[in-house]
Amino acid sequence: MKKTLTSAALAAVALLPFAASAHEHQSFEINGVQYGFAIGSLNEPVVVDDKTGVDLRITKANASPSHEDQGTPVSGLEATLKIELSAGDKKKTVDLSPVFNSPGAYKAPFYPTIATTYSYRVFGELEGTPIDITFTCNPAGHAPAAEDMNRVQISDKVFRTHKAGSFGCPSPKADLGFPEPSAAVVELQKPDASGDMIGWGAGVLALAALGVAVLRRRS
Repeated sequence: MKKTLTSAALAAVALLPFAASAHEHQSFEINGVQYGFAIGSLNEPVVVDDKTGVDLRITKANASPSHEDQGTPVSGLEATLKIELSAGDKKKTVDLSPVFNSPGAYKAPFYPTIATTYSYRVFGELEGTPIDITFTCNPAGHAPAAEDMNRVQISDKVFRTHKAGSFGCPSPKADLGFPEPSAAVVELQKPDASGDMIGWGAGVLALAALGVAVLRRRS
């Protein structure tokens, strides 16, 4: 039993260096095989209305892992796995795309429209075994998270054996605006956004009315 736990822990540690540091790292035993997941967001730090996306990397532990072993990247998963984005009660399923010249790395671009807590649900099949795993951003950013080596059953034939790290949630656009604060697109679309939309709409209507009046006089 002790030998099995030691091997699992070693496999978990061996899989981690493949991923970027501003990511959440989890290791899973899936159908008896150790896999490493590293997940986060593209183009961190993430800001509302800027292009980002899911950044997912998956490796499989080798038969005799060492501390220098980064595991074997698992390719071709864009055909069997999908991502469900969720923020509050809003959900959207998107496809994964392989990252060019980076085996085992996948992305799913999107534009965050509000600053809130986002979750990335990875579901489908991993080398023939069904998986359904959700990762959630940390509102505190990539603050150091306590390492968790507990063995936790996620679903049939899927056990989490290691968890560490975190990835940040999108920041408000105004926080990084320069030289003036920059409002998010969703805020500008509100009818009462500082009266700007109301004034703009009134101006358009006035110009339209003037145009109609000119045409009538000419006719």
